[in-house]
Amino acid sequence: MRKLTFSIKKKILVPATIISITALLSTNVYAAGATAMDDTAQLHAGSSATFSSAGQKSSYSDNPSLSNSSWAHTGAWFTFQNHDAGDVTVSVLGDAGFVPGVSVWASGNTEFDGGTESFGGEVSSAGWGTPHSFNSTGAMGDSGTLWMASGQGGNIQETLGYAVSGPTHLNSTTGWGEDIVTGAHDVSLTNTYESGVTGSTGANTASLAFDDLAAGWYTVYVGGTDHASAGGQYDLVISAVPEAETWAMLLAGLGLIGWRLRKQENEPNMLPA
Repeated sequence: MRKLTFSIKKKILVPATIISITALLSTNVYAAGATAMDDTAQLHAGSSATFSSAGQKSSYSDNPSLSNSSWAHTGAWFTFQNHDAGDVTVSVLGDAGFVPGVSVWASGNTEFDGGTESFGGEVSSAGWGTPHSFNSTGAMGDSGTLWMASGQGGNIQETLGYAVSGPTHLNSTTGWGEDIVTGAHDVSLTNTYESGVTGSTGANTASLAFDDLAAGWYTVYVGGTDHASAGGQYDLVISAVPEAETWAMLLAGLGLIGWRLRKQENEPNMLPA
């Protein structure tokens, strides 16, 4: 009965206080949208998507002001939904001034929500909060990833792989203690979303190949990895490689068409003279 004697003012304030405390304590309450996606694609077996953009010289790594870590707001973010499980390649093809880096994450059944700015109060060794500076090569849960990790500030499930064309930076020289190593790397912790990650890098290219990539949503981050470079234009190409059965059917179909054309050429002219 004492609760019934509370004033109107107290009735309003008590629920508001409870809501505020719950929001502070819960790891599942956050305001997503710290990063905006530049573009998205729907991928089916045998299809591809190409995005053209301009890349800054060190938005992925090698920026001394960020202790060589990634800078989310100066790189580019892309998402794609893979509709048919199968092999998928993600390639960045830059002009002579762009030295690319690329990371790919899985977010499962939902598109990446953009993460939460300054989630968990994380600050890099260079003094920057997330995602102004973030860890683009580490596993979810590592320092600099909480802003985007599922169950924390975002909905990313797993880091799958990364490729870097620029110089290597080991954990003692990076903002979040992450390793950023030249070349292509499989950093997935499980085979939930793929059965293997390979790739390659060149002076102005970076590519990742995913074996048996599961159906679902994936996020791609692209930026420059050489602070001494000029930056420049690039194409991001995401391709779903047809399964062997699809190739066999395609080749069989082409063979049938060729046979039919040859047969028509060899048939005698039946029209009267």
